[in-house]
Amino acid sequence: MQRKLTVVLALSSLVTAGVVGVATADVAELPVYGVKSSGLDQEQARKLQRAFGLEDVQRSESGAVSFADEKRYQYLPTVDKGQGKPDEDGNATTQTALDTEAIKRIKTVPTEEAAKRAQEGLRAAGVLPGNASPTAQHTTFELADPNGRNALTANLDTSVSYTFQLDGIPLEGEGANIRVSFDAQGVTAVSHAARTYDKAGTVKVNDLAYGTKLCQKYLGTGVKAEASYVYAAPSLDEKVEKIEPSFRCAGRDDDGGAPQAITLPAAVGAELPQPGPGQEPRPDAQFKTQAAGTQVGSEGTGVCSGLPNTVANIGTFNTEAGNHGISRSFSWLDQNAWESDFKDPASAGGEDTQWADDVDLTYWQGHGSGTGFYFSGCSNHNDTKLANTEARWGNNDVEWMSLFTCLVLEDSTGGQTWAQRWGQAFRGLHQINSFTTVSYNSSNHGGKFGHYMWRSPFLWWNNPMKVRDAWAQASIDTQPASVRWATMGVYLPATGGLGNYNDYFWGKGSVGPDYASTGWFWRITGAS
Repeated sequence: MQRKLTVVLALSSLVTAGVVGVATADVAELPVYGVKSSGLDQEQARKLQRAFGLEDVQRSESGAVSFADEKRYQYLPTVDKGQGKPDEDGNATTQTALDTEAIKRIKTVPTEEAAKRAQEGLRAAGVLPGNASPTAQHTTFELADPNGRNALTANLDTSVSYTFQLDGIPLEGEGANIRVSFDAQGVTAVSHAARTYDKAGTVKVNDLAYGTKLCQKYLGTGVKAEASYVYAAPSLDEKVEKIEPSFRCAGRDDDGGAPQAITLPAAVGAELPQPGPGQEPRPDAQFKTQAAGTQVGSEGTGVCSGLPNTVANIGTFNTEAGNHGISRSFSWLDQNAWESDFKDPASAGGEDTQWADDVDLTYWQGHGSGTGFYFSGCSNHNDTKLANTEARWGNNDVEWMSLFTCLVLEDSTGGQTWAQRWGQAFRGLHQINSFTTVSYNSSNHGGKFGHYMWRSPFLWWNNPMKVRDAWAQASIDTQPASVRWATMGVYLPATGGLGNYNDYFWGKGSVGPDYASTGWFWRITGAS
């Protein structure tokens, strides 16, 4: 069998100065901002550490500073229940039960108090930009019963995430990221990656009507696109001298789904993202690695579905896997990404036992909804949507299905809760990692996820994170404060509450055994 070449380049009509069928408009000017400072220096990092009473902080070469308490970060009380049944590859497992009584006793800092304490600490360290505004939310744990009804809700911590503006226009991106988390004992995590700016002139911009039409061209005819002005703040690793206005493209489709939000330049005459050469179709046997040991796979829809960063993002995930000795079994992009790769063969006529369910972890990027994710504009093999009703994961191999898409784990849609919609997918699967909200297209979420999950210890810090914590931290690093990440899994009340709550990746820490669905499920959600 060979991957069929279905060239559906939705962006092929794009030209450098505009879009075919979209009239340009240059009716306004907006400020351009020059970068005044980028990141924190060593002394600022030390002041931040002292202000919050932290043992240590990590500072990257670009000046991004982070801290996560390895014992208290998003802590969920559990009980070690000893050795479990080996997994299908013979790996040893450890059983873990939920301590529901301890969860009920968790005390968290009220949101107003957390916001005040974050403000005071950042100001004391002299690292709070004047254009930053706090929003405090809880990280929440939930249990759902077989009818989808809530059986337990508890807040695990309180996080304060900052939003930014430049003259009333949102400033968003990895280079506009400050977040502080608290439990009852104090600070459990800090992220600080920000720049300061000065005005550096103005630039003519296209109006929002033009922006909406431009967004529509990228996101496709099935989406009702909306455009707004935004300043995009790239990662501190990207050396930029100035930033210009962009359009934030978002929207909804008739199925209730949402495309990942993207940014496009708003300046008149600005260069627009162009389709790349694409991935050559090839026989499956040439691209499927049959290596022994743990394996991962990756898939994503990019330019053919209006997402300019997917290829780069999937590339960062693959690179991190290779750098840490994790075998990559497959990586399908654009027209080579097929819905059938995620669909159960017995119940839905798919081929997931050859692909998404034939590795230990699968990473996906593309558009999504509460009832599935989409291949529209890229491929239709076997169709253009993987529906939640077609997912049966873990009956072959996969432990962690990590879906960098929108709304998959949203609270309720179509009259069903997150647990009712996705519970049937758990046939030995340990976790689904995704989002309850719209997510924003990123060029390195996958790399950060892999880094946190697989990193090697150095002295007393830098230990690998649990899979769910790595997902959360990668999302915190790359998504604005409005985005809520989530992880769900199986809960077994008849055995004292066993479940895969604290899984590490294989070889990085303890992993639980495979459990079939009992109808009970847990979910953890938090703000980026």
